[in-house]
Amino acid sequence: MYLGVIPSVVNCHLLWQERDKPGVIWFILSMATGGLWSLLFATFTLIPDPQLTLAVANFFWVMIPTAAVTLFLLAYEFVFKQTVSRTVVYVLFSPILLLFVISWVNPYELVFTSAYYATADGILHFPIFDGPIKFLVTKVYGYLLVFLAAGMFVGELLRTSGTQRRQTVYLLVVFSMLVGSTVVKVVGLVPIYFDPTSVLYSCSGLFFAYSIREHGLLKFVPVAREQTFEEITDPIFVVNSAGYIVDANQSGHQLSGRRLIGTKLEEFICDASVLSDEETTDVIKLAVNGGTRTFSIETSAISYGRGVTGKIVVLSDITALKEREEELDLLKQVLSRIFRHNIRNDLNVIAGFAAIIRDSTGGETAQSAGRIHTRAMKVVEQAAKARKIETVLSYSETDRRSLNEYLLKLRQNVPAEFLKSVSFDVDDVVVDAHPRFDLALAELIENAVSHHSGDEPIAVRVTTDVSPSEVTIIVEDNGPGLPPSEFAVLEAGEETDLEHGSGIGLWLVYWIVSRSDGTLSVEASDSGTQVRIRLSRPDAAADR
Repeated sequence: MYLGVIPSVVNCHLLWQERDKPGVIWFILSMATGGLWSLLFATFTLIPDPQLTLAVANFFWVMIPTAAVTLFLLAYEFVFKQTVSRTVVYVLFSPILLLFVISWVNPYELVFTSAYYATADGILHFPIFDGPIKFLVTKVYGYLLVFLAAGMFVGELLRTSGTQRRQTVYLLVVFSMLVGSTVVKVVGLVPIYFDPTSVLYSCSGLFFAYSIREHGLLKFVPVAREQTFEEITDPIFVVNSAGYIVDANQSGHQLSGRRLIGTKLEEFICDASVLSDEETTDVIKLAVNGGTRTFSIETSAISYGRGVTGKIVVLSDITALKEREEELDLLKQVLSRIFRHNIRNDLNVIAGFAAIIRDSTGGETAQSAGRIHTRAMKVVEQAAKARKIETVLSYSETDRRSLNEYLLKLRQNVPAEFLKSVSFDVDDVVVDAHPRFDLALAELIENAVSHHSGDEPIAVRVTTDVSPSEVTIIVEDNGPGLPPSEFAVLEAGEETDLEHGSGIGLWLVYWIVSRSDGTLSVEASDSGTQVRIRLSRPDAAADR
């Protein structure tokens, strides 16, 4: 029976470094309790002094319910993957503390009856059913917790698979052996001086030692274990803090074509940059089934137990999306180069010859040449705006700048003939906007000036309306008003065959405002057009 202590010590040593993980600390305490159980039973059996035998036995009796409590807590944390609170632990151990304290005075035979005694040579005699407190704590309370723990293990066995199920089987088999040995002792099938529990602890200890070393029992606790984890088509890997894969869903196993559990993630992914401690997103290429596939990889940190950390790595196959993106990028480069250079240069030549014909002839020929020149220059102008849109779409972040900075850039880039009819009354506030927000203002001003008609002088006003949380930039003119079809296209968010704008200038404004997380609204009437752009104020909290 003394030998039953050795496997307990070995298992406690093997798992001590893993004590922060759910269930492990209670498994260690369960092993320690089993070792003390064997040690105390063997000791009070050998002691020849009756008083010393009774004293050692008082320590022994609390080991039985303590083993039940530790097994129950082991089952709970192993199944639910969360640690129990200290309050729950204190409540569960309080009946054991009560038993231990009262056992030394035994008032009204609450713990031991007259049938409980030690002979002159130190042999302890104890009935199966003793005092009420001892019976309730060691028998009723202890076995109730044992059966609850067994139920949790059985439920976990039925609803899990893979590593979790194997670990559950290990625990349930040994758990059943220990319970069975205790029953054998209680019903008196073995001599009073022999406790089979200590012998089974020795056997189970060796079994546990093998499972811990070869199969990582309780070391690698799967985090994602529900059915959805297996059914997700994206490969998912659970990685511990040392970088080893401890679990993977079916897609993960199929992707690799080889055993992954217990191997380094770098061996499979070969990209240490995505394994940082912070949540990251990256793109990698992997050789899969004789070809190369592109995956987006998302790595997020997880924590469980008592300060244990790890990672969940999710791979999403974006090969088709990446190929489409590269094709569109190539198409954009080709069209942009042709549109900006070839067509633009040819249109400039056409416009030049049209101007020569217009200036050197008269009548209908000169008028037609003039119209050709006007149309050609309009297309050249649209090409320039298309280039601006390409520049706008290349920015994905916003800047925090003063409105005056954007107005300064506007004055530098807009021709003087457009600005001479514009008045500015703008508050110097900081806005969160697209880095080229000045292009939106310039387009609105140029559009108002270019499309003005009538005898009334051109008048364009740029003002602001500031509130604690946002600023509204207002561009208004006294022109004929923006046709409803122009802004209707922007509200729809697309151009159709039946409804389209006359140019791309307003699309330029629309995209800049959208990428500034702002809103754009237009009010048009016979007396003019008012365009309102609402932007957020990042310094609003500081102002308050």
